[in-house]
Amino acid sequence: MAVLAWQVTTGGVLAGHDLRITLWLASHRQGWLTRAMLAVSEVHRTVGILGATAAVAAWLLWLRRRREALALLVIPAAMLLNVGMKNVFQRIRPALDEPLVHLTTFSFPSGHAVASTVFYGTLCGIALAHLRTRSRRIAAIAAALSMVVLVCFSRVYLGAHFLTDVVAGVAMGAAWLLLARRALS
Repeated sequence: MAVLAWQVTTGGVLAGHDLRITLWLASHRQGWLTRAMLAVSEVHRTVGILGATAAVAAWLLWLRRRREALALLVIPAAMLLNVGMKNVFQRIRPALDEPLVHLTTFSFPSGHAVASTVFYGTLCGIALAHLRTRSRRIAAIAAALSMVVLVCFSRVYLGAHFLTDVVAGVAMGAAWLLLARRALS
């Protein structure tokens, strides 16, 4: 994430491609895909992720898996950290002639990317602790990765974020997961 932050704050080469990618996606939008990406993005808003986290925590507590339920606290913690990071970098969101979303918060790093990475990464970690066959473990990892990629694509496709915003969000979320895993081990 440090390299991306440096690129974004200095107007580096990677950040220079952001606008081109955003404009290309905006010019190639399809109605059916726009509706799908709006739905994906809506479900993964803060309230959706926190609600899903609370539901999973309640289910785990009902199963008497307290340690796993406690591990879910990394999700709201990462979301709070992301708000702080946005205020540090204060990157303005993409400005499009026909925006599909209207947000007043800062863009870097993407909160949807951070939250989905930590949410699906945590769920995947919990699942991996209980899955014994290689095929099921691979399926759990593939499902988690697919959901993160889908959420990240939705944010860039909708023009809510630049590509570097979502890549930084995934990097931040992955780093947060690794730190949390070490702390809980």
